[in-house]
Amino acid sequence: MRRLLTERYRERLAGVLSCYDRIIVTGTLPGVCYAKGMTAFLSARQIRIFDDPRFAEPLRDGVRAPPSWLRLPA
Repeated sequence: MRRLLTERYRERLAGVLSCYDRIIVTGTLPGVCYAKGMTAFLSARQIRIFDDPRFAEPLRDGVRAPPSWLRLPA
């Protein structure tokens, strides 16, 4: 079940911006920040280690694309 970040971390939030288009989340993912950890993460999801770039493409493209409301009409 997917929940909004504002719902998931409600008790930790001091306020909410209502008109942002992007946020930057910083931190470390301890389980995947080293080679063996990333290999285990991908293997558990039946993704071969050399398929990693294709696995990440949709996420990368989604982050790079501007929000739909910001795109200019053709």
